[in-house]
Amino acid sequence: MDIQYVDTYELTRAGQEIRGQAPIDQFERLIEDLPEQADTTVSWSIKGEMDAFGQRFLHVHVIAAPLLECQRCMKPLEWAVDSQNRLQVVNSEAALDVDDGTDVDPDDAIERILGSQRLDVLALVEDEIILSLPYVPKHDVCSLLSESLAEEPDADEVRPSPFAVLDQLKKN
Repeated sequence: MDIQYVDTYELTRAGQEIRGQAPIDQFERLIEDLPEQADTTVSWSIKGEMDAFGQRFLHVHVIAAPLLECQRCMKPLEWAVDSQNRLQVVNSEAALDVDDGTDVDPDDAIERILGSQRLDVLALVEDEIILSLPYVPKHDVCSLLSESLAEEPDADEVRPSPFAVLDQLKKN
């Protein structure tokens, strides 16, 4: 099913769920500064919900595996993304920044998006992937780093300290 746009009001009112897949190279903002991507697919689902108070929510689930560049060894790194997010749908731009008066940790606050009769689903999915990427991607253990550690000299081959000369000057 090829879904590009969705009515967030209808989706949340009816409690509908939509699903889809798209090739990763379709997400131009995501891949513009990344290494060449493998032929992978992004899977996503969006489910609408309306609570007893009339508040509207979208549950967004995205699974992807973009290739990033490790900032230690500069080699490709596949980054597994399995993001689940709950977004509150609001009716106006003014409601996007409204403080509800509760002392909620900013990390625990529900993100808000502006409701639309024509929400670009793939742009929302792309945003979720981008927000799930690390600022500094790196392997847990880089093969290049492991090799360089293996090549370090043994204790028998220890070089003299470059500060040994200063020690000699201090004695004079």
